[in-house]
Amino acid sequence: MRDLTRPTIIAVVSTKGGVGKTTSSANLGAFLADQGLKILLIDADVQPSLSEYYGLNEIAEFGLSRLITCPQVTPSEISSNISKNLDIVLSDDPCGELQKWVRDIPDGRFRLKRILKDRFQAYDLIFIDTQGAVGPLQEATVMAADRIISPVVPDKLCAAEFLHNTLGMLNKLSESAYFMGIEIAPLHAYLNRSNNTSDCLSYAAEIRDYDYESACRISVQIAHTEIPDTVVFKDAASAQIPAHKYEKKTRRKGGSAHDVLKDLSIELGFLEVNHD
Repeated sequence: MRDLTRPTIIAVVSTKGGVGKTTSSANLGAFLADQGLKILLIDADVQPSLSEYYGLNEIAEFGLSRLITCPQVTPSEISSNISKNLDIVLSDDPCGELQKWVRDIPDGRFRLKRILKDRFQAYDLIFIDTQGAVGPLQEATVMAADRIISPVVPDKLCAAEFLHNTLGMLNKLSESAYFMGIEIAPLHAYLNRSNNTSDCLSYAAEIRDYDYESACRISVQIAHTEIPDTVVFKDAASAQIPAHKYEKKTRRKGGSAHDVLKDLSIELGFLEVNHD
């Protein structure tokens, strides 16, 4: 019997670039793969940062374009291998033609979910990294998602972008989805590049204290776990090593990259708590 619960599709979204979507996708995916889950990363950004984040053991014949445009696509055609339990669909749309294709096809914003649910059940979790802008492909990703996650940098520009534009985009999609009998997934946001400066603490408080229930059509939760502002994640990316392997222990108050990713994975519901 077909397992309708697999895979769980996670859209990693923000209407602002540079907030850590790619870093989050790469490191959460790699950490969860090492916990024994079968993970697929999908690079849905025209700037192929996720595609270049890790070295590849095997490169598939096709990539994102075939996934979006071919309902008969198979995982073996488009899933390049990074490591055990971790695959990726590479971005192959540098000119942004898929945005036009999704916009112009009547079911363009809705077919991705069906394709992934029907044909990619070998995976437990699928993380879709999106571009930092509003567009048809990002909207299709949101429509496909079982869970939406969003990193938010606690500074003036990123906080304003999240509270007004990212939430505005999700509200607009939720309103449209309602009239089509579709429910948009809940949003789980988390603070990224957090530190103890007064400016950071002030904007972190603004993000946490915002009246989401009144302002949003979907459920919004802000995670307790924060990703610290540390060079570890940049250094790990430069070395093409998952951050949880790059830094397993530290004396830093915020915890090691391994511990932060573990805590965030548990809080976001991707990993069960181990009571042993």
